[in-house]
Amino acid sequence: MRRIKLVVAYDGTGYNGWQIQSTGATIQGELEKAISKVLNHKVSVVGAGRTDSGVHALAQVAHFDTTSSMDVQVMKKAFNANLPKGIVVREVCEVNEAFHARFSATSRTYRYFITKVNLPFFTRYAWFVPYELDVSLMKEVAKVFVGVHDFRCYGKPMVPGGSTVREVKRCYVKSRSGRLEVVVEANAFLRKMVRNMVGTVVRVASGKASLEDVKRSLEEFVPVNGVKPAPPQGLFLWKVEYRRDI
Repeated sequence: MRRIKLVVAYDGTGYNGWQIQSTGATIQGELEKAISKVLNHKVSVVGAGRTDSGVHALAQVAHFDTTSSMDVQVMKKAFNANLPKGIVVREVCEVNEAFHARFSATSRTYRYFITKVNLPFFTRYAWFVPYELDVSLMKEVAKVFVGVHDFRCYGKPMVPGGSTVREVKRCYVKSRSGRLEVVVEANAFLRKMVRNMVGTVVRVASGKASLEDVKRSLEEFVPVNGVKPAPPQGLFLWKVEYRRDI
């Protein structure tokens, strides 16, 4: 048995997220269908993270097991030939059986894009915010999230009853000629955690909440009033880091 690692990019528009659902197309489902067809046996694909409906990825990492002896570069070409245009396998390699796309990961990095320009080829992959935002205040809010915190006000665990404590290693805001990026790296994420964090950053930057409200949400578990998750199209799973010994 061989374990194969994939690096996958996808446009999440029109998909019900990464994980296979009872109805609707998913990224995991499309990958399993294409790979099973190419290798002529059923495969189960495991991803590093379960992106929500409409969320994109530049470098989602996944793995599957196979008895096939097919060369990995031949696999890559064949997989892409059988996948929808919005999903691309960027890398294929054979790895040690100890490697696990989810459990071997040490961190995931997400980027969220915000635009002031209302154009279709921008707003398909960014949140159009038509009002002014205090960028310096956004940067201050981002700093509050860094560290080990209980993020129960920002998302739900993948497993009911699971821990809501996460370590955010980096969180910062970049401004580039009409576009803003919120970058978040953590050991793991709760459902909708990044989108709720971005929604909070924007709410404070628009003057509808305060920096103290954010601190209280992490220290006393009081949700920031009026925060809604940022829309999914601005969010990208950007990078996944792994232990060096795997």
